Amino acid sequence: MLIGKDIKDEEKYLLNTIDTINSLLNNYGASSSAQDKSIIEHRKFLWDNRSELDEIEINENCSHVALEEKLHASKISRIKTLERQLKSPYFARLDFKEEGENSESFYIGLSTVENEEDFEFLVFDWRSPVSNMFYDFEVGPAYYKAPNRTITGEIEFSRQFNIKNGKIVFMHNSNESLCDESLSNILSRNATDKMKNIVSSIQKEQNDIIRNDDSKILFIQGAAGSGKTSIALHRAAYLLYKNRKNLKADNILIFSPNEVFAEYISDVLPDLGESNILQTTFELYSKKFLPTNYTFESKNEHLDYIYSTDKNSNSFKIRSKSMEYKNTTEFMTILDKYANDLPNHLIDIKPIIIDNNIVVNKNSVTKTFLNRFSDIPLLNRIDVVKQSLFSQVETKYLSSNDNLKLDYIEDKEEFYAYCKEEVSNQVDRMIKTLDNVAIYKLLWENIEKYTNDNLEAIKEYTINYIEDKEVKYEDLTPITYIRAAMEGFRNYSNMKHILIDEAQDYSPLFYQLIKKSFSNAKITIMGDLNQRIDKYSNVKDKNSILEVFDEVKVAILSKSYRSTANITKFSKEILDTYEPIEAVERLGENPKIIIKENNLEIEIKNIIEDMNSKEYSSIAVICKNKEKANSIFNSLKSLNLSINLIDSENSELKNGVNVISSYLAKGLEFDGVILADGENYLDKEDSNLFYTVCTRALHKLVIFSSTALDNILPNNTNLYDYI
Repeated sequence: MLIGKDIKDEEKYLLNTIDTINSLLNNYGASSSAQDKSIIEHRKFLWDNRSELDEIEINENCSHVALEEKLHASKISRIKTLERQLKSPYFARLDFKEEGENSESFYIGLSTVENEEDFEFLVFDWRSPVSNMFYDFEVGPAYYKAPNRTITGEIEFSRQFNIKNGKIVFMHNSNESLCDESLSNILSRNATDKMKNIVSSIQKEQNDIIRNDDSKILFIQGAAGSGKTSIALHRAAYLLYKNRKNLKADNILIFSPNEVFAEYISDVLPDLGESNILQTTFELYSKKFLPTNYTFESKNEHLDYIYSTDKNSNSFKIRSKSMEYKNTTEFMTILDKYANDLPNHLIDIKPIIIDNNIVVNKNSVTKTFLNRFSDIPLLNRIDVVKQSLFSQVETKYLSSNDNLKLDYIEDKEEFYAYCKEEVSNQVDRMIKTLDNVAIYKLLWENIEKYTNDNLEAIKEYTINYIEDKEVKYEDLTPITYIRAAMEGFRNYSNMKHILIDEAQDYSPLFYQLIKKSFSNAKITIMGDLNQRIDKYSNVKDKNSILEVFDEVKVAILSKSYRSTANITKFSKEILDTYEPIEAVERLGENPKIIIKENNLEIEIKNIIEDMNSKEYSSIAVICKNKEKANSIFNSLKSLNLSINLIDSENSELKNGVNVISSYLAKGLEFDGVILADGENYLDKEDSNLFYTVCTRALHKLVIFSSTALDNILPNNTNLYDYI
């Protein structure tokens, strides 16, 4: 059906759509209440009759309740989505004329709205095939891919809406995929404490990534503020929509950089009407491989060490060499060799002895443990070896005529069980250790066997802290990798798609681990090599990632939508070399540089009050390390400012003023950013970190320093203002 273009026609269509949504909500609400009541009754029935029901009946009833709960959760999710759409049912309209057919109007929104009486679609889900034309085509020839064929025709008219509380605020006819007015309006909004969906502002290059179905490995290099994380989450929502029969939320796993960021993005998928996918950090993922009797350095502690330690100290020089070496391809090769060689290190071969009789000699045990089953990973091999050795005991001992004289042969089953337990216990005693950290330490004790490099200083340093029951962050990946190799890199077949955010934060060894552990999954990797803030442990360049995988599709997102053009251009020029960065022409103030040696907290307070007067909903005071962040927080707190400290992964990001360490601010965005200690970024090695913190700002960036910053500021002095 073709809808009129006048405001009265649009208001009438909007009112009809809202009435339909209200009707759907009433129906879903009634259905949900009935289902809720049914679930409660079933649970009560199970509890009241638990002693009278047999196992089959209990299982049948439990299955029925589980199914009802699943359907109920789905309805609740649908209700929440419709409630959001009640305020803003759709954001775009396309008039499309299919070849040989009449023109039709298609309205595009967060999810499908269908009239239950005549089954007419009033709103199409943004992920539907027909909606793809809104993102990919201007007025003119267009097409979309239906399930069975490609539909070709022409977009005759395109319109965008801003609808709030059920009222049209503005509408704009456009010949482009997203008109400048709408985009500017969206980009000028203030930041919030949670990432939001961007369905109304997705650009063509972003849409291509979201709807990419073909690539097994997709690598997204995105400039700061290009929306790469949001795009990845919208990609997950799209894949869940398109492959609903075969893909569920718990089949998708995202590796987030830290818990603060994981919480920050946690509302996006529910906002899109989908359940949250599984989330983890590499530290949490690796914990299941690690013994509990060691102290493990966290990623944040590792970064804080780098940013707060004197780089000229002997201890830092040794550790920096250790961090760098453990991130090389040479060390990866050593780990593979060592993993293959582990049985020779860990197994102390002994004969199998039953009642003081050598039943299986040492040579046979060696062949069984080290040769016969050498193709089976060590941890999986142990039970196989036990079974094989027990079979040999059966053949050579239990079936022997000599044993007919044994008094306890009358209880054959008991004697068999005794022998089986003896074999199992003796095999267990042959294994020197299964402590993953001890196994890693054993590598360093024997490192000379695997390389001709002089690693004596790193060897001594590593062994010393492990003996003190400490493990550094740079050891987590090697330890996890060795453990995974001992298990044969178990294939997590239930994981069908892996998302890796902040790709530049991980080592090549991490990507090898992911490749081998999730071999059947598709992988989306998103990052910004301009934000490589840990040169000791991260990838060096794109190729460090691409060389790990086969047939990687690379997508470049160069346009930064977060910051004003002033902030983007300033930040870009901080770097000597950089991945592509393009500013969106949203003009604002130049970044401000303020040289201040005393009373810093007073000046920061004044800037905060100025930002508050502009109704900024989120302000960050960023410090290079944790110690400085705590100091600034306490100083500002003494001035009776209402502020929040983010000093660990367990801290909560709030609206208002947050004081935060540089490395915890990665991936986040704020209306205004105050960099409190610019003098701590004077080392050229910190230019990527300096770039990263500057690009957190949407509208205003102020940098305080106790000394001149000329050697790290852009050469073009027109890009910033000294105050």
